[in-house]
Amino acid sequence: MSTQQQQLDYIERHLVYDIFKNFGPSASLESHSVECSNGLDGFMSALYTVTLDVVIAERKRTEVVLVKFMKGTEEFRESSNSYIQFSNEIFAYAEILPAYENVLRTSHLESEVVKNWVPCCYFARFGHVEGLGNGRESVLALKHLKGDGYQLGPRLTLRRDQLEAMVGLVGPFHALGYATKILQPNVHARLRAGVVDMPFVSSSGKGIFDVLYRVAFDRFYEFYDRQKEQLLQGADPGFGAAIERLREKYFKQPTLLLERIRTSSFAEDQPDSHFATFLHGDYNRNNVLFHYGAEDKVDAIKAIDFQELRFSTTAIDLSFFMYMNTPSEGRKEIYADLLRKYHRSMIEMLELVLRRNRNELTDDRVDQLLQEYSFERFNAHFKRYAFYGPMVCMHFLPWLLGTEKDCAELSRLFETDMHGPAFHQLSLDIAGDEANQEIFKTVRHAYEHGYMDEI
Repeated sequence: MSTQQQQLDYIERHLVYDIFKNFGPSASLESHSVECSNGLDGFMSALYTVTLDVVIAERKRTEVVLVKFMKGTEEFRESSNSYIQFSNEIFAYAEILPAYENVLRTSHLESEVVKNWVPCCYFARFGHVEGLGNGRESVLALKHLKGDGYQLGPRLTLRRDQLEAMVGLVGPFHALGYATKILQPNVHARLRAGVVDMPFVSSSGKGIFDVLYRVAFDRFYEFYDRQKEQLLQGADPGFGAAIERLREKYFKQPTLLLERIRTSSFAEDQPDSHFATFLHGDYNRNNVLFHYGAEDKVDAIKAIDFQELRFSTTAIDLSFFMYMNTPSEGRKEIYADLLRKYHRSMIEMLELVLRRNRNELTDDRVDQLLQEYSFERFNAHFKRYAFYGPMVCMHFLPWLLGTEKDCAELSRLFETDMHGPAFHQLSLDIAGDEANQEIFKTVRHAYEHGYMDEI
């Protein structure tokens, strides 16, 4: 593993000049500076801010770049899936997103669309990195967007314009995955082969997901058993039975349910497996940056942090996003509207690309393909796998609702002793019954919409 000093030396001796190459042969570098980023920004990453003062065509320009490395010991990197996560994130920037740009370009469409979804990438490499130790390392250098007015959204509740911006980004992202498979199957096969699988189950039973979802189910069922009478008051009689069925089938190993969602959704014998594609994997409000225009409404959005990238059902991205980011009050109305808006943004991009390829696809074939991705078929598919969202909320929502002090301590314990009693206890306690109530509301909403029917 690389130390902080090795990372700083690598930036100074190598990376600054690799970044600078992006500005062209006529540019000159006047000066640069490097700062370490502290706090919770880099949960599994070591982050640095590199400022370059360059001159291009006799004009001075300051470029601020965010540089991201893996952090932690080799043992932590293995147990936390860092080697898989960082490999896939680099693959997203180096291969998947450029492939999507190429699909647009060969379809005679604006090829800057994908570049508008993510920060400009100056350097992306995983594996042996010259000048950065002898082991597997990850280096990612992206344009820092604060200078362009981009900022994280609120920590707890998103407004309607922010929610709509998020579905408006991820819908076309999924659509280009579908379009790549239809129009460039060989490219799609190469991309799929390049994504490293990240199973939810581990052979040791002590992997990161085993730890997180053990706590999640312990917490959920302690709360449910303690408050059962009150929680089930006025509920459909089948709701309690569904919760008990979930306990009976998955309490011993909750990750089995997540793994079933991940793998069965793209199995060849599934009639709706065409809804599987390349996912962001962690599509949440802390992984997007918003830009605001007139009346303080969102006019642009960019996604960051592709570490949880997977190939699986788009229900993983969407159900995670929907349950983590919609407020429990009024969720029913907002949820239905966002599902429609997501599908509309997805199908519009898919149709636009397919209709531009008349040499390969007849109008009848395009109509047939679009029918396969219709809202009715998408919604039926989503219903089968959408309980993924409440599952993630069980472990992640308390972290977002907890105090910054508790989150910092949980982050420290996660890195140093995720199997220890202190991490387990704080994970049970953080944000208290406020978080437990919110988690329970996601499970109840899922039951009422039929998302627990196939558990």
